[in-house]
Amino acid sequence: MKIRGNKSNGMAAAKPASNQSKKDMYVIVVAVITVLLIVWVFFMGRKAEETVQVCMFTENIYKNEVITESMFQPYDMVKAEFEKYAVTNDNGTTKRRILLYEERGQILGSFAAYPLHEGTVAMYTDFIRARVDNSDSVLYSFPGKNIVSFEMAEKDLKAFKTFLQPGDKVNIKAIYSEQEEVEDAYGNAEDVEVYKEETVFQDIMIADLLNSQGESILDIYASYKDKTVYEQAQMDASETFQASVEPTTLLVALTPEEETRYHYYMNKDNAEFTMSLPQRMD
Repeated sequence: MKIRGNKSNGMAAAKPASNQSKKDMYVIVVAVITVLLIVWVFFMGRKAEETVQVCMFTENIYKNEVITESMFQPYDMVKAEFEKYAVTNDNGTTKRRILLYEERGQILGSFAAYPLHEGTVAMYTDFIRARVDNSDSVLYSFPGKNIVSFEMAEKDLKAFKTFLQPGDKVNIKAIYSEQEEVEDAYGNAEDVEVYKEETVFQDIMIADLLNSQGESILDIYASYKDKTVYEQAQMDASETFQASVEPTTLLVALTPEEETRYHYYMNKDNAEFTMSLPQRMD
């Protein structure tokens, strides 16, 4: 008897092999995707940890202070955060705002555009190439008045330099000498030098105190007050700091009429101006 082969058994045997092949393919695809995900997560993790070295201020800096190397320390900032500060120009290009530590040499010798605080990141906009004219700010503070400089008695400027603020009021007197004709007991006339002391202004507004370099001493002291006791002690012992807070000029805000009175006394020979604080009755 001739026995025929069972085709159904052959087909049944082929299906498990096909199914197994598909399963293997799925496993391979899943494995590839998993590996790609792992690589992507690793790459993103590394990117998130990528940093750039930027400049951080080591001390408080007053407006118009000269920028030096010692004012900076390196700080590792996450690159993604660094890039967030970039500004997009109209042409689509980006411009960095934060100062890289390796580029700090570009701004050495420039000036602080405004008070800068210790522990903050430095930006290019923090620096200017020329000092800001302090009269700009005081003119804004005292509209309708002119800012005039007084060459005051040195002892008075030193006495009041630590606690005066823009807007405070002081009294100013002029001490000068004039030749006057005086008759003696016998009716003889002779010229004698007479010293006079007259009040020039009462309750006149302070705009600023300047040192010999034209820097605002009030700005310097504002920065000084923000420092720790230890830092202040170091500054007190510094000859450079002491020289920077030696006042040479008083700036005051005058109306046009007051300015005319000021020039009247300035034109007197040997005139010297002294300053005192008005006493308040509470």
